[in-house]
Amino acid sequence: AWAQVRRASFRIVISVTALLCTYYRLPARAGSNLPWLLLVLGAFATVVALQVPFIIRSNFPVIRALEALALAIPTFILIFARGYLSASLDNPGAFSETLDHTDALYFTVSTFATVGYGDIIAQSESMKLAVTAQIMLDLVILGVVVRLFTTAARRGLTAQGRS
Repeated sequence: AWAQVRRASFRIVISVTALLCTYYRLPARAGSNLPWLLLVLGAFATVVALQVPFIIRSNFPVIRALEALALAIPTFILIFARGYLSASLDNPGAFSETLDHTDALYFTVSTFATVGYGDIIAQSESMKLAVTAQIMLDLVILGVVVRLFTTAARRGLTAQGRS
């Protein structure tokens, strides 16, 4: 099992590194965010749902569930960071300061973690609504997705006759 943990850890590090490199390397552009955000969140939800059967059928369902969660959360955060970055470029008054890649990521993580330091704040009505939507979806991620992956891991263990 330790070999599986090492392999999963390696895949997580490589995958998160690739996600971060992609986030920083892709040029940001101003423009309408809502259609893109809805499309990407729909794709995210589909990928999360598709993880369930893989977790259940895995030889190591708990490790697979933890790996899926360890990739889902950064992906979700980067989706919103990208949206906030584009919104800031489209409307410099949307936040208390114009965001760059790092600022957008920092703002998204502090919102996800509910610490909200207050150094960067949403100022436009549309960004306040977007941040509110993110906070609501954060609760879904922390509640539903964690529960979904946990239940799938339990079902996988039960199917194997383990507890």
